[in-house]
Amino acid sequence: MKRVTKLFLVLCVLCVAEQTDCYKILAIITTPSYSHQIPFRRLWLELHNRGHEILLVTTNPISNINSPNFTQIDLSQSYKIFRALNFIEMRFSGQSWLQITEKYGLSACQACAENLFNNQEFKKVYAPDSDAKFDVIMMEYQCTPSILGFAHRFDVPIIGLSSTELITLNEYILGGLILPSHESTWEMENHVGSNLSFLKRLWNFVTLCRFLHYLCNQVFLINQQLAEKHLGPLPALIDILKNNTSMVFINRATAITPARPQPPNIISFTSFHIQDELLPLSKDLQEFVDGAKNGFIYFSLGTNAMSSDLPMEIQRVFCDVFATLPYRIVWKYEKDLPEKPDNVYTAKWLPQQSLLAHPNVKLFIYQGGRQSNDEAIHYGVPVLGFAIFADQDYQVGRMEALGVGKRLEITTLTKEELESSIIELITNKEYKEKIINIRKIIQDTPYDSVKNLAWWTEHVIRAKNMPYLRSSLIFQPWYQRYDLDVIVFLTIVAFLIVSTTLYLIVKLTVYLHKQISSSQKLKTN
Repeated sequence: MKRVTKLFLVLCVLCVAEQTDCYKILAIITTPSYSHQIPFRRLWLELHNRGHEILLVTTNPISNINSPNFTQIDLSQSYKIFRALNFIEMRFSGQSWLQITEKYGLSACQACAENLFNNQEFKKVYAPDSDAKFDVIMMEYQCTPSILGFAHRFDVPIIGLSSTELITLNEYILGGLILPSHESTWEMENHVGSNLSFLKRLWNFVTLCRFLHYLCNQVFLINQQLAEKHLGPLPALIDILKNNTSMVFINRATAITPARPQPPNIISFTSFHIQDELLPLSKDLQEFVDGAKNGFIYFSLGTNAMSSDLPMEIQRVFCDVFATLPYRIVWKYEKDLPEKPDNVYTAKWLPQQSLLAHPNVKLFIYQGGRQSNDEAIHYGVPVLGFAIFADQDYQVGRMEALGVGKRLEITTLTKEELESSIIELITNKEYKEKIINIRKIIQDTPYDSVKNLAWWTEHVIRAKNMPYLRSSLIFQPWYQRYDLDVIVFLTIVAFLIVSTTLYLIVKLTVYLHKQISSSQKLKTN
């Protein structure tokens, strides 16, 4: 009887195991920036906990993972590429983000892609004689289209990943709309908004369309050559992007994002990187913030922009204002700060979430990073934003529009506007109340967002690429998407009708005038 019972239990376990599919998932994020990596960590771990095999290629490997089904390939050497870029200097150069991207960003992304292809460990995975197989590839959708070639190499669907707003190029290729003057088009920085003048909208349209044309023709061509150098002949990368993309996961909170039409296969999520267990503060820092009777201000420009790179006159503006405030200041400053005020604490690195969670924090002065926005909202801290690069103008602009912060331009900063903004944000309780209300809205969700994305990942594999959610606009020429050929045709027809009518009216008027003049001459004679 016991043997029968044991056999029955074994059969039950086998049946359950047969129903539970184990998928092989390849995930690639090449951008050497911590903020591009951490939004997806909980997703990787959730998929691993569901029994799937993960190969993660990243610049920031997850520590303390010891599992044969979770392999990581380290691309951290790519950090040398971004560390060579001085984003503060670029901000003060007066160039637009599109100009900076064209001049520096695309070549940096190209170098990161080269590091991926040349990684000896990863070469073994994609080599022609490799027997590696995957069910889906999850890759970052930024300015490295060469990695799309891996979808063709392994013949798998793609789930695109974006740690912040999708770039307009990918939005367009995936069937989205080009809206050069809409506030959600972050590449246009602070040139967007409602009720713009015609000339402003014309400038936005020409600028963005010229940039997209450059990306589609020059950048994709260079990336095509790079991918084929390592993978052999490939279909056009744009076609791979169109045909293999099943879904896109974007790290953005819907409650603070400007509403706009988007393809149905785009899913938003937010705040996956919020820590369950906060890192402890060092003893001296803990004493510094605990002893802030009037509260303290946390100041950080993130991991890519360095406060120590700011021009000395701007650093003096901050120091002079901080010295007059009744608050303590915790400042992420990468060197020794000259003439540091007594109420200022500096360090090269700081546990940001632990500081924002502290009951004495009054204000967060930051650069406008997406993850910093999420953290400020989660911990209910008003913000003062100084955008430095990329989507940060858009991010700080959104926080100001929502009434939870203010934005200032760091290149023209004055003591008066800095001091008045700080005092306003701390003493006016409406900023705190609004950010707490937004937090409640964001956290009011009908399901676990991590499990939701994990389910969609599995569904992409089961449904074999999910063509039914892919926008059919991706296969239409750009002019047909907006019926521009129809509009041009109707405009020409209308012009011909109006011009012909006017011509006939003028001819008739001249003819009648001549007839009247002739009849009057006859009467006179």
